[in-house]
Amino acid sequence: MEGQKGIHRAWLTVLGCGLLIAGSVTFYTVVIGNFFVPASEELGVEYSDISLYSTLVYIGIAAGLPFVGNLLPKIPPIGIAAFAALQSAVVIFLSYCPSVMGWWIGGFLIGFGMAFTSIVFISTVLTNWFVKKTGFAIGLAWALASVASAIMSPITVELMNAMGWRTSLLIFAIVGLVMAVPAALFLVSYSPERKGLKPYGYEAMANGEVVMESGVPAKRAVRSFAFVLVALALALTQIVSVINAYFPMYAESVGFSPSVGALMISVALMFDIGLNPFVGWTIDKVGAIRAFVAWMVVGILAMLILMVSAGNELLAYLGAGLGDTLYVLLGVGIASVASSVFGTKDYGKIFAYITIFGFAAGSVGGFIIASLYEYTGSFIAVFIFCICTIVVISLAVIGAWFFGKKLPHVTEEADPVVEEELAGAR
Repeated sequence: MEGQKGIHRAWLTVLGCGLLIAGSVTFYTVVIGNFFVPASEELGVEYSDISLYSTLVYIGIAAGLPFVGNLLPKIPPIGIAAFAALQSAVVIFLSYCPSVMGWWIGGFLIGFGMAFTSIVFISTVLTNWFVKKTGFAIGLAWALASVASAIMSPITVELMNAMGWRTSLLIFAIVGLVMAVPAALFLVSYSPERKGLKPYGYEAMANGEVVMESGVPAKRAVRSFAFVLVALALALTQIVSVINAYFPMYAESVGFSPSVGALMISVALMFDIGLNPFVGWTIDKVGAIRAFVAWMVVGILAMLILMVSAGNELLAYLGAGLGDTLYVLLGVGIASVASSVFGTKDYGKIFAYITIFGFAAGSVGGFIIASLYEYTGSFIAVFIFCICTIVVISLAVIGAWFFGKKLPHVTEEADPVVEEELAGAR
């Protein structure tokens, strides 16, 4: 309860969300990339063939998200743990898989499971658990996942050097399993009411009124222009945020050594750890819309720095670090914008439908950036494309806020969960 002594259970939920994200999402979308080169060499396929795994992960997420909104409040912790375990089980299978086809099928299955353990689940859970500092809590959870991934990434490289990629991938999957499954079972709960608690920041009223939720009903929200604009903002943010993965290609294009490109990714990851909670804090302080647009300006600054960084490694590192702002806004930023525009009443359902477009766009983001570079022979065109896209994203978010104010907001008692329904969820 709010008056209880010690750490509020909400902060343990943040820790659990961070472990769940790390052991499923960031491990199997980011860190797993370390295995692509040795796996492709042994399987006798091109790097681009095995990297289709990433595209199919996004497609799998998009395929799973239509089910998430309605099912999320009904899934007990063991169900979320099962989706996390599915992802690790598939990666264990990949450590024995003799064909690239297995990576493609596995990528889709991992993505489908990830739909239930990634941004929609995390944002909904932490929105339920926090009345105050919600943005900071969401950002902190993603930052914890980034810390775990930053530690695990070099470990996987050392393991591969010592015992080969297959054994290393097996160990990697087991680590992910050990992190995500216990977190889902024991630390993460859908709402504080299911634990007999009040959310962090809740102030009990003297007359004993119940917690009320306010927001746009899902059926009305998904038919609104505000919904279209938020979905567009998420889709375009997904596209420009993949620029992080192309820093090595950029470094090579301007004559930097391969180590510079690799270090640009590392710098972006270090910035990610600090930016996630800081961006969340600013959202809590000045509001989601103002903060989102302000941080998008930082994204434009990053692209401008990268445009003039040829021959100057320090500028390249600074641009890479500030450019991670786009990746951060893809998580805590868009989640907070959706909550600000549509409220909390049907947040999980609405955000699930919004993210379908984002992950579908993510499957083509890399193709767009690579094609622009190949067609023009320069990353200048890529950076100009990103700047123009950022402007469109900012206008879409402002427009969503404007049209969202005109939508009818319904206020009702927070959805109670009776003890009989909770029996299997505790």
